[in-house]
Amino acid sequence: MRFAEVPLGMAVRNPLVGIFVALAKAAILAPILSLPIVLFGFLGLPMEVALFYEVAAFAIAGAFAGRSGTFGWAAFPAAFLGGFFAYVVFNALAAPPMYPLYALIHATIAGGAAWAAALHRMAKVTPELRLESEELRKCRSCGARVGSHAHRCWSCRATLSRLA
Repeated sequence: MRFAEVPLGMAVRNPLVGIFVALAKAAILAPILSLPIVLFGFLGLPMEVALFYEVAAFAIAGAFAGRSGTFGWAAFPAAFLGGFFAYVVFNALAAPPMYPLYALIHATIAGGAAWAAALHRMAKVTPELRLESEELRKCRSCGARVGSHAHRCWSCRATLSRLA
């Protein structure tokens, strides 16, 4: 496979895109999933029901954000920030008052769920990936590593025999 060719079903993108996608997904999904909390207040349900539902909504949003293709170490801070912004914006606009400690707790839950989802996804994807070093060959003349489709060594310019 040449460098420019990409197998079907596999996307090649910048890792920073995955981080920003995870942040955006957590920041958008958490308030949307938290909208029924406003309804819980009108229905007269106990505060514990709304709190439990909001924690579950942030965990679901974080898990969904963590599956956006980021690594576990990158999914946690991205979903944490997205969850924090989501809590602050949602509670400032739709369900005041806004408590900073609750914002940190909800953001940590979203980040933890994103981290777990990303680790689970990476454990499935890692065996399918081929490392770059697996495709490299060695030149017989000088021992330099060359690409799998190279015809000449980049170091000593020796011809690389495909049959030998």
